[in-house]
Amino acid sequence: MLPAFLIRAAVDYVRHSDGLKDSNPYSRCEEALNVSNSLWLEKIGRVDKSLLEVAAVTAYWEEFFHAEDALHDEREWREGLAKRSSNYDSFEEWQEWFKKSYAQVYQDNNIWTSVLMTSWAHTHQYQLMYNDREWDFRPSKSYLPTSQTWRMERHISTVQQVLADCWRDELRNYAETGFKIEEESIHYLGRIECLGFDTHRHILHWPVHADQEPEPIDVGEMVADIVVPVGDNWYRHPDNIIFAHDHVDVTALINRAKYILGSKRRVLELRCHSGHQSARQQATAEGWMVNEEEAEVDLGAPLAVSGGVPAIE
Repeated sequence: MLPAFLIRAAVDYVRHSDGLKDSNPYSRCEEALNVSNSLWLEKIGRVDKSLLEVAAVTAYWEEFFHAEDALHDEREWREGLAKRSSNYDSFEEWQEWFKKSYAQVYQDNNIWTSVLMTSWAHTHQYQLMYNDREWDFRPSKSYLPTSQTWRMERHISTVQQVLADCWRDELRNYAETGFKIEEESIHYLGRIECLGFDTHRHILHWPVHADQEPEPIDVGEMVADIVVPVGDNWYRHPDNIIFAHDHVDVTALINRAKYILGSKRRVLELRCHSGHQSARQQATAEGWMVNEEEAEVDLGAPLAVSGGVPAIE
């Protein structure tokens, strides 16, 4: 069971529960956390409660701001939060104003912290991220709607396995050209579209002759681009060729994975002998895909905005 999917399922269940239709978004977040705990114990087993709490409340409020079918009270809450948080250039000022203005309801807990951080991120073109028990802001990435998450549900295990095999093949390709990729687990449950590949930090070590320092490589984002490529709007959708007619076209999946993973490797190979821009131009001329943002920030890189907020234990 993919942890990120389990949490999103809990959030979606709570948002549409008849028994909670007369509650408010904060109360539903508390219930989403309870359901996430129950599902985790049932499907996965032992739970790291501090990690799951941060992941669940973050997922809840991200869905709150991005839901395609916003509930009436959600629309009111998010319009008010967005209007007020957009007035503050720094998160610290926004948080301080809210704590003073809503002292009668505010508590120092993960739920309120996530409300404030997610609303500020939403209005300042960031997304909320957590790792190593801290929350912070990173440049916004397109969002995978819950409706599209359910569309992928039956295929997640198959796609994960195919991409795991493709990544093992790619690691051999890296090794043959003198690269080494080091992998380590991080305190993060990931995004659904990354299929668990973002729950590890990947560090690229260059061949000796390249004389370059190790750097992070965002495998999770490459996987997301394979499965749910960014379209012409804010929302991601499963690739229509790979997921055509409610089936998985494994051949199309493998071909796209080889192309996207191979494109990244080819740029890196060319960088061993030339500058970054020259490598990009040569890779493009050879027909590889070259992203505009080759140096994307990931969980191992410096934070986009200073002042991370520790998760409340």
